This record gives sequence, C-alpha cells and structure tokens, in this order.
Amino acid sequence: MAAPSVQHSSSPTSHSPVVPAYQDWLALRSWPVLRFVYAIGGLIPLLYLLGDWLIEPAAAEVLRLRLGYLLFWAVLSALSFKPGWRLPMSLSYPLYTLVGVSFACLIDGQLLDRPEFILATSLLYLMGLLIAKSSLVLVLVCGGLTVLATAALLPALGLDATTVKRVVFFHVLWAGVCSVAAWVIQRLNRQLYRTESELHQMLAVNQHLLAETELLARTDALTTLPNRRQFFRAAESALAESRASGRPMALLALDVDHFKRINDSGGHQLGDTVLREVALCCRASLRDSDLAARIGGEEFALLLPGTGLAQAQQLAERLRMAIAQLQLPAAVTVSIGCAELAPGMDSADALLARADEALYAAKEAGRNRVSAGRRATIAH
Repeated sequence: MAAPSVQHSSSPTSHSPVVPAYQDWLALRSWPVLRFVYAIGGLIPLLYLLGDWLIEPAAAEVLRLRLGYLLFWAVLSALSFKPGWRLPMSLSYPLYTLVGVSFACLIDGQLLDRPEFILATSLLYLMGLLIAKSSLVLVLVCGGLTVLATAALLPALGLDATTVKRVVFFHVLWAGVCSVAAWVIQRLNRQLYRTESELHQMLAVNQHLLAETELLARTDALTTLPNRRQFFRAAESALAESRASGRPMALLALDVDHFKRINDSGGHQLGDTVLREVALCCRASLRDSDLAARIGGEEFALLLPGTGLAQAQQLAERLRMAIAQLQLPAAVTVSIGCAELAPGMDSADALLARADEALYAAKEAGRNRVSAGRRATIAH
C-alpha cells in the first residue's frame, strides 16, 4: 500500500462576499436604468412616426429629422451598451442630451411651433441621470448643454425673444433643481455604499466564525485530527460506498501503551506531546482516501477504504515501528488491532468493535504489537 500523507486544512474555505469599489458598485445600479432611459428615448420618436403614418402625415422635413434622430439614437445606443464597445457614460450621455435637445429644438421649436416640448425633452434626459444615480458632475454638464442648446438654437429658429427667454429660464431652473437633487442623491449613495460595505464585512466575519465553529465541532483540538463524531460520520459514508461497490475496507484501532505511566512520569505536557506525535505518524502513513481520527483519550482509529486485511496489517506494522522510533523523553509504543469489513457488519460500530477485539488481543499478548481479528462470518 502506498502511503502519501493526508492533508488537513487548518481553516475552512469560506466564500466571503466581495465589496466592489464605489464606482463599480454605482455602475451596477446605474446601467440597467440608463438602458431603460435610452430605450424610452428611441420609443417616443417611433410612436410619433407611427402617429404620423396612421393619423396625420407629418411634413417631409419633420419625417427626415425624426429618422435622423433615430439613426443617431441607434448608433449611440449600440456604442454605449454593446459589450466591448461601451462608451463611458460621461461621454455618451452628454452627447445624447445635446443631440436630443437639438433635434427637439428643430422639430418642436421651428416646425411645430411648440417650444415648451423642448423643456419636456430635456427633463426626460436629466431625470434619466437622476434615476440612474449619476454623479453631480454629469448632471451639471448635461444640464448646461440643454441650456446652451436652447439658448443658441431657439433665436435662430425665428421665435420671439419672450418665448426664447421663457424656455431658457425654465431650462436653467430645471438644471439647477436637478443639480441639487444629484448632490443629495450622491451623498445618499455614498452613505448607502458605506452601510452595505459594513454589512458585507460583518457577514464575512460571521461566515468565518461559523466555519471555525463547524471545524472545531468535528476536530480534536489537541491533535487537529477528526474527532470521534466526525470519524463515525465518515465511516458510515465509507461503509455504504464499500457495500455498493463491493470493495474491501479495513479499520485499525490504535492505543498508546502505558499512557498513564507517561503522564505520571512526565506530566500532562509530555502526554500531550506524545499524542500529537502519534497523530502526525498516523497522518503521514495514510493515503488521501484514508482517515485517521482521535476517538478517545489515547485511542486512535484509522479508516482504510479499498484496503484488505493483509494490507492493513502491513500498514499497521509500519506505523507501529515508526512510532517506536520517535525521539521523545519517554519511550512510546502502541498496540494496534486490525479488522476488515465482513458480511453482517451493518455499521461502523460493528467494524470498530471487531478492531477493538484485536486491539485487546494485542495488549494481552504483551503490547507493542499488531493483531488481526478473525474475519466474521455472520450471515445477512
């Protein structure tokens, strides 16, 4: 039997939640809403075109402008949201605002003589930024673009000065309101981000503590081997697999000889050292599929799936010799009992009881030896 060492992790792997950077956190919440805003910005002109077709044909110039806007909208949307092409929102949205308001000025202000619709158009763009929790700087830039576009284009469209002043005034007013709202939202976003980060950290700590608690519940603190409870849990699972596959399985019961004498002569500190060294020898002698556990004071059990009785005896003898050669203040020997899973053994307790019988036989024969119990022949 090969004997590579078994690796036992000192701490469990925990999948702690990762808190993204603030800008990444904000983007996760902003982009879905901005997609919706861009979709609305394309749907409205399409509905206008549908109305022009079904209800009242629009002037050819209006039709050309709306089609031109839709073409611009489609290209900018693709550049903004297509993976791998994504424009930064600090560039995409101001361009979207400027061109959108410019088209509104041309269509609503000149051709339809309804300049108040221009304000509604710019309101839609700025509301999109607020809903998507965009930064104060982006809101200020887009608000400034709406004001500049209306102030520059409306007089050139031949509208009277009063109308132009009224529309520009309300654009300035609306841009100011949106800027204040953006500042408030930005502060609330940062506060929400800090709170969420703290909650993530608390969750990570709780997960770590829970994992440590679970580890302690199944691990012997002194030797770091699995404890009795974990051993029987693993043994029952291995027994079921062995029954299903028809493969053999063996178990070694190991006891440190005259352990009380070691404690009496060297104190509990020496006794603890002996147990730790024995545990290291047990671990080093096993394969990855095997399991060593401390099931009592100085008692250990080694579960060997896929191993027959003869192989188990050979492993036990090598382990006995390795422990006898330990360089410690007191001579340390062990007695080991070997047993193999046999018909009629329907539990890990039954297999361990057979190994214990062999262990007692080894002790009665003078200790520091390996003994194998007889193969059981109990019928199903």
